[in-house]
Formats: sequence, C-alpha cells, structure tokens
Amino acid sequence: MNSKTLTRLALGAVSALAMTISGATAASAGANGCNQRTCIMVDGVGLRVETIGAATTWNGDFTGHFHIWGGGIDTNSPTQFWGYHQKFTVPVHRDLPNGAVLCAEGWEHTSSGLQARGRACAEVHF
Repeated sequence: MNSKTLTRLALGAVSALAMTISGATAASAGANGCNQRTCIMVDGVGLRVETIGAATTWNGDFTGHFHIWGGGIDTNSPTQFWGYHQKFTVPVHRDLPNGAVLCAEGWEHTSSGLQARGRACAEVHF
C-alpha cells in the first residue's frame, strides 16, 4: 500500500470512530436523583420526556405535597401521606428544551407551616 492509501484508511477509521463516539455520548432524558428526603425520576430519551416522578427517600415519609416544575411544567401533587414506594407522576410525553432543569420539591405540612423536605433536580440535554 502506498502512503495515500494508508492516509485515506486512517482518516476513514478516525471518522468512523468519531461518529460512533458522538452517537454513544448522546445523553438521555432519563435520570434519577435524591436530595434530603425527596427524589426525582425522569423517564425519557434525549429531549423526549415521558414522565416526571417525585417520591420520598427510605425513611423519608411525610404528610404534605410534592411540587414538580421546570421546562414549562408546574404541578403540585395532592396533599396526603407520602410513604416510601409511593410516587407522584406527571405525564409529559413531549420534547423539552435542551438544558431544561426539572425539579421535584417535597413539602411537609406541619402545625407550624410548610417545611421543605428537599429539592432534587435533573437537566434535560442531548
């Protein structure tokens, strides 16, 4: 093989590798995370978000509500007892803006007012 053929093969291999890597690094809208006693669960792929959920952590039970917001979404759950494995889910079923930050806040209702029980957030990006 001459040097031109080797150069072309090398460039082709580098291009194929770059396309493979760029496809593999595309981030998913799917994310999970917790802060204090509140967790967020985002179900989706790329910019497409199917649902956003909020739940308590292990031993994080409280009576109150969740507030899910960001990316054009602003929804409160019913006020009730929230125990582990109980989840408040917001259906989205659409693309959200790249860089949209989605957050779930837990608010405990006490005799002295509302007490924050954590804010967990996730960023939607591709």
